[in-house]
Amino acid sequence: MAPADSSSTTPADSDAPSIADTVEGLEPQQGLFTLWPDPRQGHLWLEVPPADDDGLVGRFLYYQGILTGLGSNPVGLDRGQLGEGRIVRLRRLGGRLLIEEENLRFRAESDDPRERRAVRESFAPSVLWAGTLEGFDEDGSAVVDLAPFALRDAHRVVARLRDSEEGAFSLDAERSVVDFEASRSLPNNLVLEGLLTFTSNEPGPEVQATAADPTAISLVQVQNLVRLPDDDYVPRDYDPRMGSFEISFQDYAAPLDQPIVKRYLVRHRTDEPIVFHVDPGIPDPVRSAVLEGASWWADAFTAAGFPDGFRVELLPDDVHPHDVRYNVIQWVHRATRGWSYGGGLIDPRSGEMIKGHVWLGSLRVRQDRLLFEGLAGVAKTGSGAADDPVELALARIRQLAAHEVGHALGMAHNFAASTYADRASVMDYPPPRVLLTADGELDFSQAYGVGIGAWDKLAATYAYGEPPIGESEEEFLGGLVRRAIAEGMLFLSDEDARGGAFHPSASLWDDGADPVAALRRAWRVRRVALDRFGADRIAAGRPLALLEEVLAPVYLHHRYQVGAAAKLIGGVDYRYTLAGDGQPMATVVPADRQREALGALLDTLDPAELDFPEEVLALLAPRPAGFAPTREQFGSRAGAAFDSLEAAAAAANLTFDELFDPARAARLIDQNRRDASLPGFEEVMWLTDLALADRVAGHGRTAEIARRVQWEMVRRLIALADRPGASVAVRSRVEGWLRRLQPTAEELAALPHSGERAHRAYLRTEIERFLARPEGSERIAPPALAPPPGSPIGGAAGTAFGVHEFCGSGSL
Repeated sequence: MAPADSSSTTPADSDAPSIADTVEGLEPQQGLFTLWPDPRQGHLWLEVPPADDDGLVGRFLYYQGILTGLGSNPVGLDRGQLGEGRIVRLRRLGGRLLIEEENLRFRAESDDPRERRAVRESFAPSVLWAGTLEGFDEDGSAVVDLAPFALRDAHRVVARLRDSEEGAFSLDAERSVVDFEASRSLPNNLVLEGLLTFTSNEPGPEVQATAADPTAISLVQVQNLVRLPDDDYVPRDYDPRMGSFEISFQDYAAPLDQPIVKRYLVRHRTDEPIVFHVDPGIPDPVRSAVLEGASWWADAFTAAGFPDGFRVELLPDDVHPHDVRYNVIQWVHRATRGWSYGGGLIDPRSGEMIKGHVWLGSLRVRQDRLLFEGLAGVAKTGSGAADDPVELALARIRQLAAHEVGHALGMAHNFAASTYADRASVMDYPPPRVLLTADGELDFSQAYGVGIGAWDKLAATYAYGEPPIGESEEEFLGGLVRRAIAEGMLFLSDEDARGGAFHPSASLWDDGADPVAALRRAWRVRRVALDRFGADRIAAGRPLALLEEVLAPVYLHHRYQVGAAAKLIGGVDYRYTLAGDGQPMATVVPADRQREALGALLDTLDPAELDFPEEVLALLAPRPAGFAPTREQFGSRAGAAFDSLEAAAAAANLTFDELFDPARAARLIDQNRRDASLPGFEEVMWLTDLALADRVAGHGRTAEIARRVQWEMVRRLIALADRPGASVAVRSRVEGWLRRLQPTAEELAALPHSGERAHRAYLRTEIERFLARPEGSERIAPPALAPPPGSPIGGAAGTAFGVHEFCGSGSL
């Protein structure tokens, strides 16, 4: 019979069934909790201990995830995916058990319980689930059926599918069931697994491309309640100059002279060696490459003072990949290439990484092999030579494994590291460094770096190192920061490299300290590879039409260096400066460097360089029956034929994307206002038009390419002028420029060639339609077809760190 205290509010009726009556005939599992699975009746009985005076049963680390995936990169529901860690309270209230998430974004780091209570009562927690208590014992214990909890859409699959525009799915209770054998109570965690089925009558294209029956998606979901770690872990304050991930919260107990926002960096404990376990489902030789690349971090831990602090092993066959005792590198298959990412389970109270987890996309290594076969041909594939595409792809997977394990150790991207000497970090995105020898041959001997970098060692020492005897932690960490500044080890991360960012040293997939020189080198490599492109770029016995998929990365070999060079135009050099640390203030990129970058970018619009050799075009036949088009091809407005004009437009748009970015245009206008020697946005438009103006004339081979590219320039300017987010200064200047671009009727009549005359008349008509548009209307011609994707990054990575490679969150 349950006690009559107000916290448990359980029945005092002596006729209420006991726990023994409720679970009669069932075998208990002893662990963190006592669990009685009942597959015949569909119950999952959990023994709930008595509560304290506030109704609290206990606090636990909770996370959810999925064991099986959809197989779609854009949707991002991947095999082995983990949600972020949360702290939950199990509370008994009104005869019910509540699983309640604490609101740790707002807290009081104080020993005074009254201060903590004031914050706790000011910000709402979230009850994730509530169940009715049954089967009461004299000591106040009871049981609750957790089957409904195990079958809820904890991973928010319905929302992910909706947000990915894949259809209005709903959880089908009739086709969802608890996995009673897999659900278990272990010494330190409670594991609940369920097969969940989601249904829709109108599934989206990604679901149709990957699910067995797209109207019914079945995924295995896992939920975990984990024993909280002990209090021995000591959080380390986050420093924005030193390259770690961080957690943050508002501390309402902070002294008035201190910031209310507190930040801790993310790291593992180091009282035992950190061991990562590699998925044995990775086939060799890729598995061996992953083991080797991930093991590079041992050097960083040696530098941090832990010579035996890190190692990599194979995951035992009998280990659950979500077992919190194991850091795991998992192999993830998808229907198309996609990101890889690293992260894990973090204690949100302290930033302690409880379980590191890495997801490696299996098709990335194949894409890398394809890239090198396009550049060098297939003759050396499998030879083991330095220019063997397989060996080069394995060199990339080593670096990728090291990169993603770095994230699972708490390391953030450092997109400035590619500008240091000797490729100073695996936490940058490395392009394949392809050089040209003196006699014009492609040189792959430096394609990828080997081993951990100088930045990685320094960042790991900051996160994991301990001060020597006689030195305080503050002095030790401060010395590492001063060393980084003195040695020019700049840290710049995702915010500085993506989405309109403008630091000249922070780019994805750039190579070296001089982005202009790197663009010019990539442009020359592209030309050599394109001129030599032939049937030897694909293995014997494969349809020759598949060469188009190999051609795309060759034709667009320069794409990332375009973005890197453009960072100089309207760029600003800055640091993550803290008051008093002696770092320089922000400075605008010098005028000569901006104009040098603009010149290199305009060279990528040369119609002769955007043309394809006739020998290459002769190879690109339509695809045979049974070989459906893929996203690795260029789009075509010419039916099944390869559309070289559309491919040229797609390549030109890589440059226009940068030159006509609204934020860059606004910076150029403002910088030119403050210093007339700096290029303004009008100069960019004028020089871009000048690079094409004379090439659209006549009827030569490249004139039509020039016209197609010039139309893309005009279309992009029209779109910029009509873009709501563009500044008034940008829109007014673009509209003024468009008016000047309109040829007069007399000028049109004087043109001798019908193709040029038709082209310029079309430009005039489209500009007039735009300028005469009614208020609030849009009249913009359809965009060029997008090129095949570069970085295999979608938009739904689902780790605590965002997308990478994620990070991908790139994979990258």
